[in-house]
Amino acid sequence: MENSKSYKSDYSVYPGEYVPLLQEEEILEELKHRDKDEIVQPQVNVTELSNSFKVEVAIPGVKREEFVIHVDENVLSVSVLHERRKISNPVNFRVHEFDYNCFDRHITLPENVNAEFACAEYVSGILLLHMQKTNQPRKNRHIPIVVY
Repeated sequence: MENSKSYKSDYSVYPGEYVPLLQEEEILEELKHRDKDEIVQPQVNVTELSNSFKVEVAIPGVKREEFVIHVDENVLSVSVLHERRKISNPVNFRVHEFDYNCFDRHITLPENVNAEFACAEYVSGILLLHMQKTNQPRKNRHIPIVVY
């Protein structure tokens, strides 16, 4: 998938291990063409802390570089277009329920969120985002968020 045109190869946003960013427009366009039954809306917890908001999203079985996360206005969008695993011998399954390939969730954030310095990490199937509070309502422009 690294040679796919879905990845931007010209830059990296943060220091550390180099992981090319996904082409957000292509991923979102692909999600539009998927059947609604294929797209899973993951469960979300939003917690208000004293100086920030914590958002937890349960998305099992993906890699951190498969996430496309951004904030537009005050809507947090978390999308994943996951490549399905190839099953070598599907006849042996008695039950096969966890084969996800698309996740898409939109969360309306409070007006006093500053998403510009949001941080995100993906550990043990949980995407964890922290976003600072502001004193005044704020309209966040289109802000991509990178997952660590």
